[in-house]
Amino acid sequence: MTWDLRLGSCLDPIDGLASLADKSVDVTVTDPPYEDEAHTLQRRQKGMVTVEGSEEYREVNDAALTFAPITADERIESARQIARVTRHAALVFCQVEAVTAWRDAFDSTEFAYRRCIPWLKPDAMPSLHGRWPGQSFESIVLATRRRGARPCPLGGTSRVYTFTRAQGAAMSQRKGAKNAAPHPTTKPLRLMRAIVEDFTLPGDLVLDGFAGSGTTGIACNQLGRRFIGWELDAGYYEIARRRLSGDEARPSIHQPGLFDMFAATAAGKQESK
Repeated sequence: MTWDLRLGSCLDPIDGLASLADKSVDVTVTDPPYEDEAHTLQRRQKGMVTVEGSEEYREVNDAALTFAPITADERIESARQIARVTRHAALVFCQVEAVTAWRDAFDSTEFAYRRCIPWLKPDAMPSLHGRWPGQSFESIVLATRRRGARPCPLGGTSRVYTFTRAQGAAMSQRKGAKNAAPHPTTKPLRLMRAIVEDFTLPGDLVLDGFAGSGTTGIACNQLGRRFIGWELDAGYYEIARRRLSGDEARPSIHQPGLFDMFAATAAGKQESK
């Protein structure tokens, strides 16, 4: 199945989504950067390591996210471009606090907000200070074209996706790579397969403007969909390109300055974005 992954910003006014024709993709499935409030030391994540094929928690990572938060202008432009190039529907991951902002952004276009679909994470991090509960889900905003969109393949069936974060973040490490990490907001392949299968049809062209290490594209390849995506970070772009080419089963390790030193060694099932 064909795929096209491009290095750079999907919001580049020349080489990004602006380069695509109107209604040239069927469905968008994407995971843009989080809002500013998530880019603090309060966001803790469980580091993962694969030991003899099993997943074990390694440590809690207190580091702030390594990519810039999305701005209001970027959200509005993302929604505008997605609505312009997408023929039927768009699914966008976001924090629950940002659902209204994405709704407003899509409602200002030829798309309209339809639903907020939850992704439940049974292994979500607790709130370590104990003053209030941890956050155990993310939101997926569904918007569709106001006129001319085909009926949703799901029909009226409701959906709640339940997949652990560990199913997305597990990886193998070589000795000495203790400080290396996969993409910080990795998504489980099984989650992305479920979404692609539920909202697209075989042969569809699926867009992901924030491709990370390529899991949406891998899901499309496995399910007989075509894929086009953009990734701003050169390291994650290279990981995604290798995975889409079939040269790497799992996303290898990438951190600034360490990308060429480490690579995932596990073969077998593809795991994460």
